[in-house]
Amino acid sequence: QTRMAGYQPYFGGAPALFEEVEMGVIYEEYAQAATFKQRLRYGLTWAKHRHYMAGLMAKFAAVTVASEPERELLRRRVGGKGLGSPWLRVELLPNCIDVAAYADVAAAPQPDTLIYTGSFSFAPNYEAMKWFILQVWPLVLAQVPQARLVITGNQAGRQLPPGKHVQHVGFVDDVRTYVAGSWVSLAPLQTGGGTRLKILEAMALHTPVVATSKGAQGLDAQPGEHFLQADEPQAFADEVARLLQDADLRRTLTEKAYELVWRMYDYTAVTPKLLHLIDEIAHAHH
Repeated sequence: QTRMAGYQPYFGGAPALFEEVEMGVIYEEYAQAATFKQRLRYGLTWAKHRHYMAGLMAKFAAVTVASEPERELLRRRVGGKGLGSPWLRVELLPNCIDVAAYADVAAAPQPDTLIYTGSFSFAPNYEAMKWFILQVWPLVLAQVPQARLVITGNQAGRQLPPGKHVQHVGFVDDVRTYVAGSWVSLAPLQTGGGTRLKILEAMALHTPVVATSKGAQGLDAQPGEHFLQADEPQAFADEVARLLQDADLRRTLTEKAYELVWRMYDYTAVTPKLLHLIDEIAHAHH
């Protein structure tokens, strides 16, 4: 990653992989800037990072990204000497989990409970839940007054706006039990790249997901089949309420989502791709 890339000249000529995880966030801050001050600040940051990455990536045998949108961003927006090199590889290696580690989690069912898990030191997580609590949550309660929202994560989450029936539990010993016991898992992100581990974990725990299009970005999952998707506050609230009120829908979504996460996002499906890439690079070097 970027923080370690400066050590590349000291690798003694050994081929190296670069894992790109930051460019999507930096570009979105620039693309979504609303004021002159924001455009100037984020524009300069994006220009510097783009120039740096174009030269940096030419020094690596291959670059890996976690989602197809990130791969396209590198190809379309970075350009320059790095991506102009015909031998440069930009490989898609999605985030993955050990699905078996989520089996047989003992969790008491928590009716009408929503769960959000995430680190609030990551700004997109904080902004996502701020948006949900202020704009979506009152609309959910209007349809399901007994609904509860549980938020896990670091202490920065306690700076979120207060809300009725909202509980901040902070760090927990085993977040799996909280997710498995909830009726709905949330992924209301507005910005950020990669693929959401929280969605994969919820799918492995048979908990249905409601996400924004950005929250589900990069996943090879279909809205309405593996999860529910909405981007506007009222539509998002409607999908949450629909899940809380329809046990058959919850069961159908989770069955299909579990099959998907086993087939495409278990580490046994992704690790061979990484090992094959490493093997190819090593053999090409020799």
